[in-house]
Amino acid sequence: MTEQQHIFKKIELIGDRVLRLAAVELCNEIIENRYKAPEIIDNLGSNRVLGLIARMKKLEAHKDDPEVKGKSRQLANAYQYSIGKLYYEDKVKALATAKEDLAHFYENQDQYYIKKSDDDGD
Repeated sequence: MTEQQHIFKKIELIGDRVLRLAAVELCNEIIENRYKAPEIIDNLGSNRVLGLIARMKKLEAHKDDPEVKGKSRQLANAYQYSIGKLYYEDKVKALATAKEDLAHFYENQDQYYIKKSDDDGD
């Protein structure tokens, strides 16, 4: 792994954790059935969902991402990286942005999945 790939993975991991925290906070605010929250948190943090959010944000795979399998995963990684990078600049803004993005997805899932089916099927 190159130094650039190592840095990418480090920032991407931070983004993943910020997104996980944002998902937990979101569930605490909107989910009445606490037993369902872990399932929703896992879904919101999945590569599929994060890849769909990345598509809606018009992100592309990052040049330093060492991942070679699956466009959705590469897009999810790019999104996690963007949140991680924002975290290093402004922690509060990163968490707020992640939470807004996840809330938008949660409230508009049907639109995301319709757009996904219109794509090339990745």
